Amino acid sequence: MELQIFGFVDKVIDKLDEMKEEVETASKEIEEYFKEFLGGNIEGYLNISTRVKSSGSLKEKILRYDYFSKYKTVEALYENLSDLVGIRIECRFIEDELTIYKLIKAHFNIAHEKYAGYSYNTKKENVFLEITSKQPKEQKNGIKMYRIDGKYLFKDQIINFEIQIKSLVNIFWSEIEHKVIYKNYNYIVADRFYKDIMRSIKNSLTTIDQQLLLISNQFERFKSTTFDVRSNQVETLLSKIIYDLFAERMKKDIGLLVDFRKSCDTLVKYILRDVSPSSNIHYNDILVAMLNRLNAIDESEINFNKVLLFERTLTFKNDFTLIIGKHIQSVLNKEFQWNLFFRILFYIEPENNTSDLENFLEFYKKRICNGLNTCRLKQIIGETATEKILEELLVKFASTFVEVNSVQLLYDNVIGELKKVLNSVLDKITKNVTNLNDWKNQKSIYLKLLWLRMLDLLDHNIDTQVMIDFIEEIRANDLNIDLHKNLQKYILVY
Repeated sequence: MELQIFGFVDKVIDKLDEMKEEVETASKEIEEYFKEFLGGNIEGYLNISTRVKSSGSLKEKILRYDYFSKYKTVEALYENLSDLVGIRIECRFIEDELTIYKLIKAHFNIAHEKYAGYSYNTKKENVFLEITSKQPKEQKNGIKMYRIDGKYLFKDQIINFEIQIKSLVNIFWSEIEHKVIYKNYNYIVADRFYKDIMRSIKNSLTTIDQQLLLISNQFERFKSTTFDVRSNQVETLLSKIIYDLFAERMKKDIGLLVDFRKSCDTLVKYILRDVSPSSNIHYNDILVAMLNRLNAIDESEINFNKVLLFERTLTFKNDFTLIIGKHIQSVLNKEFQWNLFFRILFYIEPENNTSDLENFLEFYKKRICNGLNTCRLKQIIGETATEKILEELLVKFASTFVEVNSVQLLYDNVIGELKKVLNSVLDKITKNVTNLNDWKNQKSIYLKLLWLRMLDLLDHNIDTQVMIDFIEEIRANDLNIDLHKNLQKYILVY
């Protein structure tokens, strides 16, 4: 004969199955309500997640807390089950928990006539919260947590739910405790020792929370400074974090360490590409997301010997990205510096490798083209003709990129110098070209000038005869082009 308690449990689970559709619908509606309420510009708020208690979890709770003895009927159990639906409001820091709790308490400002201690807001009168209890509530483990009981009136049926407000470190702590202590049914020798260790971990996480809060507050102070100052400070911090993480893992994996700090500087520019004074994306949000991502990378295996693969055929929007993209694809698994740069990029970015490379190449083209001085040329020969000239210059740039074959071409400081070279060539074109026919007759000179300047910038040797022939070509066309001082050094005897 079966024990009565298991018959009771079966009835409770059957009731849960009957209520499943209604409870799931109610859960979604509660979640949407709180998302709408909190999802504005509330500082510190990150996300809301919900869950409906599973049959296994409910069965375990009945047995663990002896609900069979406490509640004589299935209905009485559900009336007193506070967390049939669980709502977790996630925030950045521990101090944000109090801020969000105060906002919720202020929002639910009308006392309910039927349910003592519960309040509601006129925007959704079928959601009540018990906000008279002291918060945060102390748990059995001695840790305090914001836990608010709620009721949801759904089709003349009351569905109980529980709200928990948790910072990132408290979410992390809860997961550890839940799996190591709460869900661990093995007999643990030296139980006191393990509890002391867990409390030590909690204290360490609280310290980390305070350190991250200090960083966040420091960034908030940057708002009173210029955008460029703030961006430089954030970029420097992120670049150092990325370098330290991958440098340590490189040393462990392949037993050597190379200097790739400039690669990190460029990658940070790429990560922060959508942040601008006019955008709604804030450095604090990027930093928190980046720290979470780097923490996940740190916990995963990083293999510097593994071949980098693409999930599909690469697609390119223009000749510039096509030429450079094909080249990078050809050297990616042959030359270490190229491999290292894109290995770090592929680890950091959430897309697949193919999309990551395609997006990075478009970013690189934008970085090269932004700020080029084409206004005067457009006034002289028109916008369409100027775009055609710029397109041909970029193709020559890309082919020289392949010839030079150096990851330095991606470095942030080198990009700045490359833009100066392009602007210098555009200045010469503006002084000599008045129409497309002029360009067709003279373009070999300007393309060669761009080629020579790029080779010089990356310290590639240029043959003296090449320079002499180039000067003769300029003179033969009677062009107003002064040879840059960096190119004059290649003329030994002339």
